Amino acid sequence: MLKLTEIVKDYRAGDNIVRALDGISVEFRKSEFVSVLGASGCGKTTLLNIIGGLDRYTSGQLNIDGQDTDTFKSVDWDLYRNQRIGFIFQSYNLIPQISILANVELALTLSGVPAKERKKRAQEALEKVGLGAQVKKKPNQLSGGQMQRVSIARALINSPDIILADEPTGALDSTTSVNVMELLKEIAQDRLVIMVTHNPELAEKYSTRIIRMSDGKITGDTMPYDSGAEEEARVQAEKESGVSAFKEPEGDAFEEGTRKAVRQLRKQKKARLKKTSMSFFTAVALSFQNIRSKIGRNLMTVGAGSIGIICVCLVLGLSTGLTGYINSMGEEMLAANPVMIGSISADITPLLTGETTFQDILGENTYPDNDEISGATSSIVDQLMNMVATNTIDEEFVTTVENEIEPIASAVVYDYGYDALLLSKVSTDYEGIDSGGLGGIMGGGSSSEDSGNPFGQVNGIGNVSTALGLQPLAGEDYFDILAGHLPTSPTEVVLVVSGSNTVSEAIMAALGEYKNTLSASEFLGKQIKMVYNDEKYVPAENGKFTLRTDYDTLWNDTSSNEIETLTICGVIRPQKLNDTGTALSSMTSGIAYGDGFMEMIYSHENDSQVVQAQKANPEHDVTITDGDDALYSNIWSYIISMSGNVNNIYDPIIMDVLTDFMTGVYPLYESKISTLGASTVPIAINVYTLNYGVKDAVLAAADANGINYTDTAGMITGMLSNIVNVISVVLICFTSVSLIVSSVMIGIITYISVVERTKEIGILRSLGARKTDVARVFIAESLMIGLAAGILGALLAYLISIPLNLGVTALLGDMLAGASLCILQPQHALLMVGVSALLTVIAGSIPSYIASKRDPVIALRSE
Repeated sequence: MLKLTEIVKDYRAGDNIVRALDGISVEFRKSEFVSVLGASGCGKTTLLNIIGGLDRYTSGQLNIDGQDTDTFKSVDWDLYRNQRIGFIFQSYNLIPQISILANVELALTLSGVPAKERKKRAQEALEKVGLGAQVKKKPNQLSGGQMQRVSIARALINSPDIILADEPTGALDSTTSVNVMELLKEIAQDRLVIMVTHNPELAEKYSTRIIRMSDGKITGDTMPYDSGAEEEARVQAEKESGVSAFKEPEGDAFEEGTRKAVRQLRKQKKARLKKTSMSFFTAVALSFQNIRSKIGRNLMTVGAGSIGIICVCLVLGLSTGLTGYINSMGEEMLAANPVMIGSISADITPLLTGETTFQDILGENTYPDNDEISGATSSIVDQLMNMVATNTIDEEFVTTVENEIEPIASAVVYDYGYDALLLSKVSTDYEGIDSGGLGGIMGGGSSSEDSGNPFGQVNGIGNVSTALGLQPLAGEDYFDILAGHLPTSPTEVVLVVSGSNTVSEAIMAALGEYKNTLSASEFLGKQIKMVYNDEKYVPAENGKFTLRTDYDTLWNDTSSNEIETLTICGVIRPQKLNDTGTALSSMTSGIAYGDGFMEMIYSHENDSQVVQAQKANPEHDVTITDGDDALYSNIWSYIISMSGNVNNIYDPIIMDVLTDFMTGVYPLYESKISTLGASTVPIAINVYTLNYGVKDAVLAAADANGINYTDTAGMITGMLSNIVNVISVVLICFTSVSLIVSSVMIGIITYISVVERTKEIGILRSLGARKTDVARVFIAESLMIGLAAGILGALLAYLISIPLNLGVTALLGDMLAGASLCILQPQHALLMVGVSALLTVIAGSIPSYIASKRDPVIALRSE
């Protein structure tokens, strides 16, 4: 069964070599009680560790059931220890933070035994050693004899072939020692028990065989065993008795070599062991018990680790808040060139450009020469509100613009706000972002995506509304026709290119020509499809509608009247205005439609299901199925931003503006109806002026006719200054980020845990745990601390954001236009919990690797 041949074990001590075993040759029977006696340091424990696979021999041969172990890998020794060896130690070597039942179960856990069977077998094993009523106790609640019986139960739980006992009675009194020896004697009836002891009396009384050692050699053996000689004697006896040792099979005889091969294969199959593995949940359970045993220290670690998470969560919250703030302002910034005429207009251009000052507004121009004293308001808000006005855009208003503004302007674009769903065959290799081609530059298009490919999907057919946002064709006299002609029917569109004959990569990709260079005429005839509401929206629950995303199906549907094919009939380019730029520069890079297009849209969309549903429910957006669907959700921030960032939202003038704004029939409802293509009046009018002379004439005509406007070009500087102020707050927040430091600290704590649990590492290895299993225990501990730190950090960050928002609002006043500066979104909180767990696992991987490399023999000796 077990045979050692010329086993040598050397240890290196500095530059010296110490020989612990010097040519040990010994063989053991399958069932016997062997005691190994000898003075301290003679090599008894080393011999036991080599037999048990805890230590490796320097030279010689260890044979198990006829199988040579020279080729064993680390995992093979782990399997061997788990399923063939049971260890009983002098110091018991029980894991202190778990119950004795869990201690006994551990070997079965590594064997992959199901939990229910595992508990049953562990309970039975403890009952056999007289501890059935103590299963819930922890080792430190037992006496020495009871702990040794737990150690015996653990050694027997996997029914191993070999029991190795290292001084099992060394720490016990004489009575308890006798009880333990009686147990070992009983165990040795059907398996091999090898015991190292200093007590010759117990050895003589209970052992069936005694081996004596001195200076690394065997000096005596009361019952030596030689399996080879025994086999020869058996064969000889069979020959003398006339009974064949091997029964020849019927038919063709086997060659002798074949018979040997068959026997060897049978032996190898018998010796083949089931793979051991500690489940992650077991590792978590061990780590959790250790964390709980040092709860104070670990709570402090979690608290310290959460600091970094708090900082990062706050930064993410600030980033979200700032992004929302900048995006809301960016909607006004992007339309930089035209004079905008909308429901609310604000002209603070003179103030922003320096043409006037606050003193001018307040009536404090200069030091007057006279001594006349008069009253004046001290409210900047009151004065600034004089620059804010409203328009009621209806048919009469549009007629006024057509008669008074359009004749003198360079171009006038009426934005009906229609949100088209456009489909095209797109380039599947395009994954970039090109803001030059995203969004409807002059109206109608959607905003660009935040990241990744800007199209709704890229699989040959994509939603290209973001790249090919439709815009009205304006200022026909200010364009050169490079190919084709201007639209002559509502379904014809033109491609607008820049003064340098370029369009964005996004537009090229949307047209299926990513990274290609085409002549203008090659664009003629390219088609895109526009999906009307009855195909674009599908009914959802509670009278709501959702957008369709099955673009391939829509593209291939040739029978529906709700899918319109738009054909590019021409390519146009803005004319050169002067050395500084081109005419109508804001019209570059896009698709433009001509006369009759919006009439075609209205005829299809006005009677669509979603429009009828929206008209029936004017206070709620029927296309929003989740979240705030109120059509008044942005009124406050819009009014404040258009009022020049006022400082007092309750100012009477602000309330007057709000009242005027609300006088119309659901102004934002009308905007929603426009996006659905069911409005006959525009939501905004953009007036293009190619020089200051035209601009002055347009503004004069607007003033004369009571038309209020916003000069967007003059407002950019003021908006940018607000953005700079907010970004400054973000930069201050970044200085508090300490996530990496927290992770390193957790790594250090994990290393301390490794040092503290060195003996536990040795115990796990003696039970057959792999190096990977040991590492998993400590990685699980790091993971739990990281998860706890992440959850605590995210929670505290949310709580901190509440007073932070209140404090910043009090500090910055209404500069934030009613928005929250710090908005911690749930997905960001979950992300940071995951990041915390990941970073702590990474930080804990080094000490976990160190733990897995610990020598089990050395680990078992640690205290």
